[in-house]
Amino acid sequence: MEQKEKDAIKNEIALFRYGLIAPVVTNTFEESSKVEYFKKTASKKYIVNGKEEQYDWQTIKGWYLKYKQNGYDALINKTRSDCHSSRKLKDETKEKIKEYKKNFPHISGTLIYNKLVDDGYINPNDICLGTILKFIRDNKILFNETENIDRRAFVMENANDCWQADTSHGPYLTINGKKTLTYLIAIIDDASRMIVGAKFYFEDNSYNLQDIFKSSVKKYGVPKKLFVDNGRTYKNDQFNIICASLGLVLIHARPYSGASKGKIERFFHTMKETWMRGLNWDEIKSIDELNDKLNEFISLYNTKPHSSLKYNDEEVSPNIRWFKDSNLIRKLDNNFIDIAFLHTAYPKIRSDAIAYIKNHEFEVDMKYIGKKITVKYNPFDFSTAWIYDDGKLIQDIHLVNKIDNSKIKRKNTLY
Repeated sequence: MEQKEKDAIKNEIALFRYGLIAPVVTNTFEESSKVEYFKKTASKKYIVNGKEEQYDWQTIKGWYLKYKQNGYDALINKTRSDCHSSRKLKDETKEKIKEYKKNFPHISGTLIYNKLVDDGYINPNDICLGTILKFIRDNKILFNETENIDRRAFVMENANDCWQADTSHGPYLTINGKKTLTYLIAIIDDASRMIVGAKFYFEDNSYNLQDIFKSSVKKYGVPKKLFVDNGRTYKNDQFNIICASLGLVLIHARPYSGASKGKIERFFHTMKETWMRGLNWDEIKSIDELNDKLNEFISLYNTKPHSSLKYNDEEVSPNIRWFKDSNLIRKLDNNFIDIAFLHTAYPKIRSDAIAYIKNHEFEVDMKYIGKKITVKYNPFDFSTAWIYDDGKLIQDIHLVNKIDNSKIKRKNTLY
């Protein structure tokens, strides 16, 4: 199995676990206590990527406590160094795997592994996830995968209970004689209709989504839920991890269901009808100039009374409605936010003590040679990255300077 596939499986498990504990993390559960929530959650069977699973309530509580102590990274299964090394499954375990598959046709290998651990058939210190996946693959115990998306309807009554984010095509800008399409990524607060983030980009991708979402979180706090489109910009492991690290629930809209994103769609319509039609695009020479004009419009939009917003029977503006709930807003330290938005990679360190991340070479300590480590990095700035272990910062690392390295006198050399 490719290393990239293994890392994806680990994140799949961690994100599934976070999904179960997220209502407690965000304090949005409706039960009378956390214990009652854990027990109610444990009484249900869950479909994740088309597979069925059920957990003991103490197990779910344990995930919550790990998350509270060390954040999202604590939910990731640790890879054993001796994984795949002559570890044999008992016949009883093999039969149990087949039984799980027979009773739950769509169950995944990762959830089979968790169930074997929870039911006491294997010890995670003796048998790793890869061993179970190899057995399933070698014996052709296959399963179908489908995406499970939270599609429950919701109505928010307080600011930052839920934000909606989406992308709309912007105008073509003529820059250096070439016409280039722009994309507007915008974020609206569900309860107040406040535009908490909006920016034009030349590409509709996850990096730009993270850019505007990060600035929105720093300025307006963390929403309890984020309701987003189903496109690839909004569906990727790194963004899932960011949302889990911030402690919010990420919800994807049903594919081709524009009505479910009504508020943000109405904003796009209003913006195009009242603002974009009045601009002379030939006069705009850069995307920065376009965003300056957009910010002027957003400022007016947020301060103008909205017909659907009323306070004491009077129409109020989105910003007045939003600030009415300012005491309910969860703000985080900017340094914590910066760390939460770092991307995660799991490079295996080769004999030259180099960690290769997104075509960048980072120099690490010789002690990591032959090991797989967890590295967090800023996708917009590769000058520095950071080694983490169990959710804790171990040390920072930097890009290799091969010229400086050539001047270092090494031991056991002939020159």
